[in-house]
Amino acid sequence: MNLRSRLAARLNIFLAVLFILQPVMDVISYWLAEFSAPGAITLLMRMGILGITVLLGFLLSDRKWIYWLTAGICILFFAAHAWACSQVGYTDIVGDFTNYIRIIQMPVTVICLITFLRQGKEQAFTGMQIGLTGALLVILLVEILSVLTGTDPHTYSDGIGTIGWFNNTNSQSSNLSVLVPISLAWQLSWKRRRPVLFWLTAAGGLFALFFLCPRLAYLGIAATTVGLCISILLIQRKEWKIAVALGLVCLIFLAMIPISPMGEHIIVDSEHQSLRQSWVDNELGEELEEVKEKQKKISELTEEEYRELVETLTPIYEHYIGDFVEIFGAEETMVMYNFTTDIHDFSALRPKKLMYAALLMDSSPLSARFFGLELSRFTMKGQIYDVENDFHGVYYLCGGVGLALYLAFIGYFIYLVLWALTKNFKRYFTYEAAGYGIAFLMCMAHVYNTAGVLRRPNASIFLSAILAAIYYLVRLRQYPEQKTQEQEKLPE
Repeated sequence: MNLRSRLAARLNIFLAVLFILQPVMDVISYWLAEFSAPGAITLLMRMGILGITVLLGFLLSDRKWIYWLTAGICILFFAAHAWACSQVGYTDIVGDFTNYIRIIQMPVTVICLITFLRQGKEQAFTGMQIGLTGALLVILLVEILSVLTGTDPHTYSDGIGTIGWFNNTNSQSSNLSVLVPISLAWQLSWKRRRPVLFWLTAAGGLFALFFLCPRLAYLGIAATTVGLCISILLIQRKEWKIAVALGLVCLIFLAMIPISPMGEHIIVDSEHQSLRQSWVDNELGEELEEVKEKQKKISELTEEEYRELVETLTPIYEHYIGDFVEIFGAEETMVMYNFTTDIHDFSALRPKKLMYAALLMDSSPLSARFFGLELSRFTMKGQIYDVENDFHGVYYLCGGVGLALYLAFIGYFIYLVLWALTKNFKRYFTYEAAGYGIAFLMCMAHVYNTAGVLRRPNASIFLSAILAAIYYLVRLRQYPEQKTQEQEKLPE
């Protein structure tokens, strides 16, 4: 047996270790930060693991042209991106290149995982399933230990939420929302299912989402329970008792919303915002009603009335959006915010960062719209305005061409899903497919609403696993019956 064959025979072990290591590296990163140690240590670890994964994928692949093509596209695009950045002066090419590696890690890893699944078939797929479930168990164990030892940092600064020894709330919410349905669906597919293990995993995963606190995490509870409930009824109706139990679990969690950490955080945040709004209203005093009237007819104001409004609101804007006032000036900031005095508008960080990014793009050369902006340009006067939405982030950092390539890559796997379900729903809609489908939808929800996936290697690798699994379940897995003619015609 040659080296290539020996490596292929152990792909299940490699894949299991690869995914279990992800939360372990997160924990290491957390404690390094706690002790003020360089975060570059875990960054280098992740880069090293990515390098090993790519090298192994290349060595095992029968289609090396895909790797050469991918490398060519990545190199050419970064060259174009660097050229676009140089139009206004490149200030931190190392930091920008590091960010670029984070962005391309997901598609590059998908290609490698598909190679592993192509070579290792069902054994490699099982290894990946074990790794993903193992990663979930590591996360749950870490959360329990952090609570028992009193070292949990809490999800939010108000002391609400349980996150464990992890640094990024959005990434952790995405990871749990992905791993819980994948693990539960995999267990449902077992011929000799262990009900105790299944319900322990369900309880641990769902309560981890419950105590984590973000609204997307709570959506993950509903998506997992309702999605699996419907899937069971469609796949194997005789197991309706499990479906009913999952439906009841969903109702219980919905009923607990008022007493949940999420509900508590919303109330605390609302009270804090109301208090801050009262400060704004009190500061305006008798001028409050006059300001509201002027806001309604801003385009009809005389020059004198307009200047009076700007003068009245300047102290408010300097106090609550002082960074924007310092960068753009008081009047320009008021125009951007439509002269609002609503504290919710002032405190909404995502729209604020998108506003800054849009202004930055508008003031940049045309090349930036095609190939993106340098990451360092999103830091101004010590404040970081890097957008908190992944698709927007890819657009502003990689331009329209980069976003189009990214969407086309993800779109191919959506096409595979739609093709499979319309051609032979009964064959392709298995428990495992249902689990990965739920995970994919939750991952896309996090991608659209947060910046916790595509540029976070600890989260994007699980999206890579989802897309690779989609390809395997549609293109590679041998189902009991013979392949249909339509499947044979599906393009690679």
